[in-house]
Amino acid sequence: MGISHWVRGLTSLFFPNVCLNCSRSVDDSTALLCLRCESDLPVTDHWKQPENEVRDRLAGRLPLEYAAAAYTFREGNVCQQLIHAMKYQNRPDVGKKLGERLGHLLSTADRLNDLHGIVPVPIHNRRRHERGYNQAEAIAEGIGAILNKPVFSDALRRTDFQGSQTRRTKLERLENVRDSFVAGRGKFSNQHLLLVDDVLTTGATLDFSGNALLEAHSGLRLSVATLAIVER
Repeated sequence: MGISHWVRGLTSLFFPNVCLNCSRSVDDSTALLCLRCESDLPVTDHWKQPENEVRDRLAGRLPLEYAAAAYTFREGNVCQQLIHAMKYQNRPDVGKKLGERLGHLLSTADRLNDLHGIVPVPIHNRRRHERGYNQAEAIAEGIGAILNKPVFSDALRRTDFQGSQTRRTKLERLENVRDSFVAGRGKFSNQHLLLVDDVLTTGATLDFSGNALLEAHSGLRLSVATLAIVER
């Protein structure tokens, strides 16, 4: 047996990998879920459908080339546990791994063949300082690694900070993000960008951040991808 085998054995002994949903031990050190919870992950088929719930939820607000979410988010489901780990348990690696999964799905979409790059929805500097990372950026990096596209993390800026959206009403979410985004660095006129976020709820965040990009860059074409969409 090689040294690497013993190292993996000792690592699994003292730092066992567990399922992020049910906490069962998982043999594969790179796995996020056990096989049982993996089978319960509610995968959409948006990447196969030009017209889907993401596009419908943003219709009339944000002109899009393409839109998709990988999973359906509902209270207590496996998807919620993955998002919770990514955002609140100091696990940007979860975001990157899920982004890689999403990237594989998006790689089958012909409408993204001319994609120039990826823009994560920004969080305010104060939030980034508290959390240590932007989960949307981690997701974007995973997607970029699979699609072989650059990530433009400073193409957008968030200009104010009013706390979490989690417990806000639909109207409060809308007011919280109105005029919160401005274009940052980079020139993207006549390019095709993919705007990336973690969860689509009302669509307010994608609406205002996406339109900030469109207003700043003439001829820009925009697509949207999120890890999850909240079930209505």
